[in-house]
Amino acid sequence: MNKKKVSILGCGWTGNALYKKLISKYEVNCLCKDIEENDRCGFYDVDVLVIAIPPKNNYLEVLKQTLQKTHKNTYIILLSSISFYKNRTIVVDAEKLIQKESSKYVILRLGGLMGYDRISGKYTAGKTLDNNTVTNYVHRDDVVSVIETLIKKQIENEIFDVVAPIQSTQKEIFSLNANRFGFEKTSFLDDNPIGKKISSLPLIEKTGYKFKKNNVLDFW
Repeated sequence: MNKKKVSILGCGWTGNALYKKLISKYEVNCLCKDIEENDRCGFYDVDVLVIAIPPKNNYLEVLKQTLQKTHKNTYIILLSSISFYKNRTIVVDAEKLIQKESSKYVILRLGGLMGYDRISGKYTAGKTLDNNTVTNYVHRDDVVSVIETLIKKQIENEIFDVVAPIQSTQKEIFSLNANRFGFEKTSFLDDNPIGKKISSLPLIEKTGYKFKKNNVLDFW
């Protein structure tokens, strides 16, 4: 039986980890967003295409060209963002484009990607922030495993939020990590938590997925 062919557009922090996870089970290509170069190596002639490039610069144009070159029966997984809920135009437009142009897709609205060398609180060490917001983080291992689950189950035409089930606040997790890793704590002008908590419950119910990193306080 021939292995399923998977292409990953974007070999950054998440795309590269996904490549390493899938390579033993599928024929996997992981390339940058050079449309013409990708075309020459058969990048678009695949069963599954994972779009894992960040929404910046010529993002929408790259998506349009990618969809034009991809077969209509290719299963497309778009790594989107929960910034959709803040009406970030480029993210909203990208999701609309996928829904319009693809007949087999799933959109994953990822929370803040964390884990390994991405340590929450590290980049604001010693600084003072205005508000203590609710976290909506997801560990990279879970993003990779969710994608693997969707490739296996081929759940089509759905949109899922992907965040760890148990969240926290910036103040709590920044303080914990400052003690754990030895950097300065972040201060907040207002300690009262604000912000909307995102839920992965629809993803869990539809796919049966069990998070590896259930609690954001256990990411590191």
